[in-house]
Amino acid sequence: MGSCVVMSIPSREQFLNDVFDHVGKKFPLVKLSRARQAFSMRVNGHVASLENVYRLTQLHPEQKNHHVERWVVELLRAAEGLPDENGSFGEMRDRIMPMIVPMPDDDRTRAVFQPLIDGLAVAYAVDHDRTISYLTPQRLTDWGVGIDDLHKTAIKNLLRRSQTLSAQAAQDDGGEIYLVLLQTMDGYDASRILLPSLHDKLRGHLGSPFAAAIPNRDILLCFRNNQQTIDRLQPQVQSDFRQMPHQVTDQILLVTPDGLAPR
Repeated sequence: MGSCVVMSIPSREQFLNDVFDHVGKKFPLVKLSRARQAFSMRVNGHVASLENVYRLTQLHPEQKNHHVERWVVELLRAAEGLPDENGSFGEMRDRIMPMIVPMPDDDRTRAVFQPLIDGLAVAYAVDHDRTISYLTPQRLTDWGVGIDDLHKTAIKNLLRRSQTLSAQAAQDDGGEIYLVLLQTMDGYDASRILLPSLHDKLRGHLGSPFAAAIPNRDILLCFRNNQQTIDRLQPQVQSDFRQMPHQVTDQILLVTPDGLAPR
């Protein structure tokens, strides 16, 4: 009988030390230092959180080095491209996207955001081929653009990017749709809960208001607002929130004619 190998998950502090050592050896030209922000490091001067790559290694500890190297490469590719760092609003406006995020701690973020509902906010990012970079208040000041115009631009881009989406639907025993799942994996699935047309498009199937869940940024679940359906789906929502990267919330939300609301 073969032996079973149990792989231990390092603590956050040990993981940070491991990443520091591995990246230093694998990418000797990259400038690394500890960041003031919690569970973060500076990579060529840019602060990068280790949270998402840490969660990935919890799911696949045997691939830790692979995930860390991919994380660094994506950071470097994003940083390379930034004529974006000095680009004008006109040059960047077609790539500005909304991102629903947990309400940021002001001590840990320099991103532009505005509150959405309790516990959630909308941040704004520039879309690159493989990564995104969040917009800062200084960038908006340099552009002379207000938050309202920024939001309108981001939603317009989200609408354009969502014109040809296909969704998966699940039916109950009577053949009625009770769940619509959107998962394109383009990084903006959770953000699509902000689409102005979402309520009108789905209320015929799901009723009004209907419930929604965005446990991580790569999924949007819309479903009937009744206790039976919620009891069926909530454990999976909570599991996805705990285990998947790019967490958003384990709350069940309501999509109403007037917008998003807590349930």
